[in-house]
Amino acid sequence: MKFSSLFLILLAFFISGCSSIQIKNKKDYATYLSPKYIRRLDFKGHNLVATNIDNQWYFVRKDGKAMPVISDDKGKPDKFKEGLARTKINGKIGFFNRDLDMVIEPFYDFAFPFHKGISDICVGCKEIKDKGIKMLDGGEWKRINRSGLIIEE
Repeated sequence: MKFSSLFLILLAFFISGCSSIQIKNKKDYATYLSPKYIRRLDFKGHNLVATNIDNQWYFVRKDGKAMPVISDDKGKPDKFKEGLARTKINGKIGFFNRDLDMVIEPFYDFAFPFHKGISDICVGCKEIKDKGIKMLDGGEWKRINRSGLIIEE
């Protein structure tokens, strides 16, 4: 009786240990800047500051976490719209929040900022210039919500 009870306890322990599911962490797209660089930034009482490093804009937190942000048409860092800003990583656009956590993975060739909870996104489009004006050509356009789910039309 003692042997079978001990066997069942050990079996239950073994099964529970083997059946645990490990959840993979999301990929961290952030960069971490040195404390020396952070001390030079003026946060002016804000949690985030925009800084340009080697012609790339970043939003930076006081702890040094930095997320690349795309530039707008005037060469300024993209603004947060509805709590999300756009980033371009390896040529693809995604969205991150004010904590500099990726909310929507960089998957799209182009994406407009969110408006009323929706972003128009393109997969397969190419940026072209015509007489100095940037335009998008081709691709498949869809709409996504703030969770990154495609909205049926």
